[in-house]
Amino acid sequence: MIAEGATGEAATYRLDWRDGLALVRLTCGKANALNPRSLAAIERALDEAASGGARGLVLTGYERFFSAGLDLVTLYGLERDAMDGFMAWFDAVMLRVFAFPRPVVAAVGGHAVAGGAVLALACDARVMSVGAGWFGLNEIRLGVPFPASALEIVRHAVPAGWVAQVLYEGELHDPREALARGLVTDLVDGDAVEAARQTCARLAAAPAGAFEAIKLALKGSAVERARVTLGPLRRAFVDAWYAPEARRRIDEARARLGG
Repeated sequence: MIAEGATGEAATYRLDWRDGLALVRLTCGKANALNPRSLAAIERALDEAASGGARGLVLTGYERFFSAGLDLVTLYGLERDAMDGFMAWFDAVMLRVFAFPRPVVAAVGGHAVAGGAVLALACDARVMSVGAGWFGLNEIRLGVPFPASALEIVRHAVPAGWVAQVLYEGELHDPREALARGLVTDLVDGDAVEAARQTCARLAAAPAGAFEAIKLALKGSAVERARVTLGPLRRAFVDAWYAPEARRRIDEARARLGG
């Protein structure tokens, strides 16, 4: 089953079913960068999985990319109000993935960087292939702080002993380093998607009501902390996004990307 983009362009995701599990493959353009088109694709895929009664969901990307994070080329030129609205949407989508009531497993077969790493960390488990590429949270290198959704997702998913180093240093890690720091939960020498399916099937074997209740108990406090700080941390992010130092760093990154 393939869902087309809202304006009729190439599909932004593909959703396939097997044994009650939904496999969502994001195909949202260059590097699966996060922009309005990709956020809409994630929302539609979650809607489709939920309405289809998915027992669990596997989320993956295409070719060498899970997701390279925020689309610096597209978002750089937005006016402040539009960027504020986009970041509010980003928060909502990341928290929806994080709190989705059924098991969600990321199959990381390519780079997962910055906002792309946040998307993977929002899942209940992350299976990465040994040759996948980089995994890391390098926002600090661009001169921007973390919005509330990203901060609380990282605090929940990453072992406490690694959180500060991961956020302060902004390093990108190879798959073995990512596993050692708890950024990913499993490393496989093969197909990350098939291994993620197996992980998802194992989690989905639990009674649905019990799984949902336990997930809410585990993640509910992180969601509530995020909601309390959504506005202030979003404004801090947007202020930093338009500050001269961040603009310089973002513009340099855009030049490297050809934007």
